[in-house]
Amino acid sequence: MIRHFILVAGAATLLTACSNSPTVQTGEDADVIAGNLHRIDNSRAQLAYVDPAADFSRYRRVLIEPLGVDNVEIIQPDQSNARSNRRDWELTDKDKQTLQQLFHNAMEKQLQERGDFPLATKPGDDVLEIAAMITAIAPSAAKDDNRSRPAGRSYVVTEGAGTIAVAVALGDSQTGEVLALFKDARSSSSHWGLNNSVSNRADVQRVFNSWAMQINNSLAKVTGKQDEQN
Repeated sequence: MIRHFILVAGAATLLTACSNSPTVQTGEDADVIAGNLHRIDNSRAQLAYVDPAADFSRYRRVLIEPLGVDNVEIIQPDQSNARSNRRDWELTDKDKQTLQQLFHNAMEKQLQERGDFPLATKPGDDVLEIAAMITAIAPSAAKDDNRSRPAGRSYVVTEGAGTIAVAVALGDSQTGEVLALFKDARSSSSHWGLNNSVSNRADVQRVFNSWAMQINNSLAKVTGKQDEQN
């Protein structure tokens, strides 16, 4: 299935570029994985692959799988000046549920409410499946709880909450065939500010919103919905 493929393949992305237009590699020297996924040059994501023969125009709805949060590498923040008995940053079950909810909120808001891709609840011949997983998290500071920060601690100020890396696969919901992959990492903010549970949650939501917006815009292009709106 799609999620299994992400774990095995390590991932990549579909679509949007930065300064140059995205170009799908072709020919004998093309970087191809899984037999059908060609690397995209000039992608906005760190790594991107797409099936150049895929007909995305047939997909009118999307099926969002729960965000994968069970194989996340935690890159511990620099706490060289912290107390010696500091506690490592870790994802609790509650943290995982929060991340999954924030991701689903972002996808629903950008694809269905602001975009043109109603969410489906089951596979269908016009349904594109989107499966994503967090691969790594690099927090900027110790966790905002009494066990990780000293009691009576002063305010913690950092440049955003940290960095999140994801792998996302898009595929046919009925056959499970993977049609595009992307791997990307983004910092939550470039601005300095208070680091606490409230600000961190807001930063993560902004990152997820950004990815969801990118996916929506990309799908609008490849499915032809952007042309329908013009």
